[in-house]
Amino acid sequence: MRFHTALALAACVALSGALGAVAPPQITRIEFRPAPPEQGGGIIISLLGSGQCAYTIDFGDGQKERRSAELPDQVRHVYAPDKIYDLVATPEPPCEGTARARLDIQAIERGIWNITVKPGPSTEAPEVIVTIEGRGVCTVTVDFGDSKQQKIEGTLPATVNHIYPRNGTYEIHAVTEAPCRGDTRITVDVQRPPYSLR
Repeated sequence: MRFHTALALAACVALSGALGAVAPPQITRIEFRPAPPEQGGGIIISLLGSGQCAYTIDFGDGQKERRSAELPDQVRHVYAPDKIYDLVATPEPPCEGTARARLDIQAIERGIWNITVKPGPSTEAPEVIVTIEGRGVCTVTVDFGDSKQQKIEGTLPATVNHIYPRNGTYEIHAVTEAPCRGDTRITVDVQRPPYSLR
C-alpha cells in the first residue's frame, strides 16, 4: 500500500513539474508598416514573439538599439528614402530566436510590405484568408506554396481566400510588378484550424 502511495506521489510530482514548465521567451519575426504623419512619419517596426525579451535590433542603416520588452514590441524608425535595408533582431538569453527581414522603403510608399493570414470560414477544408498589406494601385502575384498562384490587381491592401488540398506547412510568397515594389513571404502551418505562423 505504501508502495502504491509513493508511486502516486511521484507521478503527481512529475505531472506538476510538467504543467509548471514554461516555454522560453522567443522572437519569431519582424513586420513593418508606415507610421502616420502625426507620429512623425518613418516606419513602425513590430517584433513578434512571446515573453519578456531583451534584444538588440540592427536597423540596417548603421544604427542599433538595445531594448527590453514584453513581446510583441514596436519601435518607430526614420530611414533615408528609396533604399533597401536588412534588419536583424538578436535576443539575449534566455530569450530565443533571431529574426531577419528586408525593408524596401519605396515599397512602403507604393508596394507591399507584409502578409497576414487567418483562418477562413470553411469548417470542412483547410481554408485561409490572406491579406497583402501595402499601399497604392499594384499588380501582385501570390504563390500559395501548393503549386497554385493568383494574380491580384487593384488598390492595396488586398484580401484573397485560398483552400489548401490538405493540412501541412506552406510558404506564401507575394511579389509585385513594376512600378510597384515589394517581395514578402510567410510560412503557415495549416491544421484546419487553428493555424500558426512562422
